[in-house]
Amino acid sequence: MSDWQLYGRLLGYIVPYWWVFGLSLLGYIVYSLGNVLLADMMQFLLDALNQSDKADSGLVSRVAYGLFYEEGMDKLEFTRLAFPISLVVLAFIRSMGFFVGTYFMNHVARNLIHTLRCELFDKMLVAPSAYYDSHSQGVLISKITFNVEQVSGAVTKALKIIVREGLTVVALLSYMLYLNWRLCLVFLAVAPAIALVVSVVGKHFRRYSRRIQASMGDVTQVSNESIGAYREVRIFGGQGQQSERFHSASNYNRTQSLKLAFLDALSTPVIQTLLALSLAALVWFALKPSLLADFSAGSLVAFLTAAGQLGKPIRQLSSIQSVIQRGLAAAEDIFAQLDQEEELDKGGLELARADGAISFQQVNFAYPGSDTQVLNDVSLDIAPGETVALVGRSGSGKSTMVQLLARFYQPSSGTIRLDGVPIEEYSLSSLRHQLAMVSQNVTLFHDTVFNNIAYGTLADKGPEAVDKALESAYAKDFIAAMPEGMDTMLGDDGGGLSGGQRQRIVIARALMVSPKVLICDESVSALDLSVQAKILNLLKSLQISRGLSILFISHDQDVVSYFCDEVVELG
Repeated sequence: MSDWQLYGRLLGYIVPYWWVFGLSLLGYIVYSLGNVLLADMMQFLLDALNQSDKADSGLVSRVAYGLFYEEGMDKLEFTRLAFPISLVVLAFIRSMGFFVGTYFMNHVARNLIHTLRCELFDKMLVAPSAYYDSHSQGVLISKITFNVEQVSGAVTKALKIIVREGLTVVALLSYMLYLNWRLCLVFLAVAPAIALVVSVVGKHFRRYSRRIQASMGDVTQVSNESIGAYREVRIFGGQGQQSERFHSASNYNRTQSLKLAFLDALSTPVIQTLLALSLAALVWFALKPSLLADFSAGSLVAFLTAAGQLGKPIRQLSSIQSVIQRGLAAAEDIFAQLDQEEELDKGGLELARADGAISFQQVNFAYPGSDTQVLNDVSLDIAPGETVALVGRSGSGKSTMVQLLARFYQPSSGTIRLDGVPIEEYSLSSLRHQLAMVSQNVTLFHDTVFNNIAYGTLADKGPEAVDKALESAYAKDFIAAMPEGMDTMLGDDGGGLSGGQRQRIVIARALMVSPKVLICDESVSALDLSVQAKILNLLKSLQISRGLSILFISHDQDVVSYFCDEVVELG
């Protein structure tokens, strides 16, 4: 996408707030006109000092003379009263225009960023598993935090300057054209050179901005890994290695940022020099006797004042180029994420409650981007209420079969059926409502015990259901001993709890689903023998009472032989 297409798509988010944007635009128009009238005030003052016949020819002086001047009044005495009053009124109106423009532009910009950030986050929630396989956690977090903030700069700061200073430039040039169009053309002669500088520098800005984004993803990734695995880092003496990785990523980010800062710093004096040359030429032409005849002293000074005032807005418009290019590079990446296809969900069949019959028929599978087959012609039938153990060496495809059943991935070939129907024909929500998963890799959220168990679609279930699930998972006693019971806030990923305690909370969450198919992926490996036996007995009783179908993955042969009706060896 071109810069204009990117910025146009970005500005499309303003449409819901068009009236707020309109108020901001109105405020900046008032502010810009105020800048013009401040230059025009010089004509009012100087022509009055010179007792010129053209003392009332300016915009401000014409209004003042038309409203308040009475025949016979001394013009200098009139100006002594009218000029200060006009100056104060004009400054107040101009400052109010600045306030209205800035506040409402911030209102628009922050709403735009909020919408964009939420859209990106929601998109990640429904992205296919292959998307997560191809992006590290740090890179994904960097997209939501750093990249969106770069867009924030392009919208919040840049949009304010573009609108405010752009309107100021238009207003001042219009005023200069009004006073003398030939002199104005002299000033405009430098415009192509400024545009060329902005264009050339902008291309480099975009390249360096992309590199900065990528390096920030690396910085975030190393930070997340080091902080999340601080125990492993210290036990294995990896501080030096992690420090070297972090310093390398941060140094690359610093190098690219300095290159961008160099270009940003260089472009400003180049443009200022071009403006100075243009202003010098303007003065040279303006003092030509044939041109002076058309000007009063006040009009000439007003013209030069307006030309001088153009320097600041043009300088700000050119200096904002780096912010815009950083934002556009970030927007380019964000829109690429938003345009990614969501998790495939073409099934329309809804299933209130399955019987639990599962069938794998000649299933083959290789992970996206890999030529290695993880599953080769696997066939398996699980009757309702049957417990089947999947055993085999690491990498033999045990967990992969579970992920295929939950439709995190699609088989390369073959068919998976639930109750005789290919699982692709069910809607994802309906299919996954039949499943509950308890994994060795426990996932708990930074929330209360209650909210961790009554999570997602279970949120409407009351304390009694949660209490029953905790009792069934033999977790009630240690939860009751916590300072606030079920309202106790858990640390990140259950920090502060033992492995067995975290596992039992997850089992309680699975029991809340009342599933027809329970997937246990090394789910009791972290539990001591006495609790393990209780959980296995509980699962056995649930299997009998509810007709539960259970897929059980374990390396413990004693557990498999005690608990499972059938053993399937993979690999």
